[in-house]
Amino acid sequence: MYDSMVKLLKKIKGEDTCNKLEQLYFLYHKEMFYIAYTILKDYHEAEDVVQTTILKLSSRLGRIKNVNCIKTRAFLIIIVRNLSINIYNQRKKRKSVPIDDLNERLPDDDRSPEEQIIQLDQLEEAKKALAKIDTSYVDILVLKYHYSYSNLEIAGLMNLKEGNVRVKIHRAKQALKKILLRGDHWIEKESQEN
Repeated sequence: MYDSMVKLLKKIKGEDTCNKLEQLYFLYHKEMFYIAYTILKDYHEAEDVVQTTILKLSSRLGRIKNVNCIKTRAFLIIIVRNLSINIYNQRKKRKSVPIDDLNERLPDDDRSPEEQIIQLDQLEEAKKALAKIDTSYVDILVLKYHYSYSNLEIAGLMNLKEGNVRVKIHRAKQALKKILLRGDHWIEKESQEN
């Protein structure tokens, strides 16, 4: 960490700026690292926070009058703590999944790539057709076939009688079939094969 920081400080223009940053680093780098590591629990990320803090200070050196001062120390700690918390929150949002768990999370798909492409095309056609029918029909079809609700459950959710749900499902299927038969002939082909 020390060598990389010295190289970084040499790239900064201005001898006064470089000397002041070097003094800040030598005085406070252990404490900055400790604070960052306490929050992040990651050695490399804590190093990155220390370096980022020093870089941020290069543009705010005018605010620092005395390097060895309680106000300077507090200023550094605030920057390190805020950067560390930001990184921690970003990491929390990303939520990585261990590679061993991927097999449990990914569905088994025994279909060939051609069959998958055909199904995707059919889904696109179905989506386009669904956009053209009444929204109450779409809601009922989604509840019935996507979420696998029974007619009785749909009736309870939509404040309808079970008989009305059956009729709406039938009408929705008919409207969908009519639109799909006009647009693409994949339904006809399926019905001829059966």
